[in-house]
Amino acid sequence: MIKNLILDIGNVIGEWNPTRLAASVVEGISEQQELLEVTVKHPDWLDLDRGSLSLGDAIARAQARTQIEEQAVAQLYHNLPASLAPIQSTMQAMQRASDAGVPMYILSNMQTHAWEYLRNTHACFALCTGVVVSCDTGLIKPDPKIYQHLTNQFRLNSDECIFVDDMLENVEAARACGWEAEQLTDTELGGELVDSIIRRIVG
Repeated sequence: MIKNLILDIGNVIGEWNPTRLAASVVEGISEQQELLEVTVKHPDWLDLDRGSLSLGDAIARAQARTQIEEQAVAQLYHNLPASLAPIQSTMQAMQRASDAGVPMYILSNMQTHAWEYLRNTHACFALCTGVVVSCDTGLIKPDPKIYQHLTNQFRLNSDECIFVDDMLENVEAARACGWEAEQLTDTELGGELVDSIIRRIVG
């Protein structure tokens, strides 16, 4: 029986659009693509997610990989937190889940500065029973260890968990760990999906 709702952040609770993020600091398409190559698409980005690389070092290393103006490179990282714009339908459904007494958890790959901003800006995260973010664990999805970390930390049974994520590989990893999981491919339908899970849990 499903008892626990676990949510990703990117494209579930907050919008994640790297192209728009790059466009917020440089104008030309080719320059935007280059900026993404040396930042979001570079392995350093995952090290930021893991919390194994500092923001300052990540910026300096990205700046050294490109001829794009140093300030523009730095600004991409600084613009990241606010770029994760709230998906209102999901946030509203999270309030309904909380009102219904559904235990909610967060499981997300997230960089420290972005998570601190989100946690302090959006009230929905205070509704959650527990949070696991990659920057605090040194683990990133779809590594099964991060799923196991969440169930171990909060003493949950895997077969009582349902997970919502936008990426199929993360959904499949959750299922391999014994969770139920749903892929959210349309951010506008996040609230509807969460509501359907609420009905399953509370009857």
